Amino acid sequence: MSGTMTNEIASNGKSPEPANVNTDGQAIEALAYQLWILRGRPIGAPAVDWFRAEEELRNAMKSVPRTA
Repeated sequence: MSGTMTNEIASNGKSPEPANVNTDGQAIEALAYQLWILRGRPIGAPAVDWFRAEEELRNAMKSVPRTA
């Protein structure tokens, strides 16, 4: 899966993230909740929706033109 967040830990002890990505916890939470609803509200594995939400928000940020 190219472009997905992994569970690897960087040398500084933090998960790797692109420097220009805003991972607003509330935005991730809201999207993860919507994704969970769309999946039929299954029990367990909330990380599936959380990581998918992070990835979708990152991809959305990449497509937004940056202004200087």
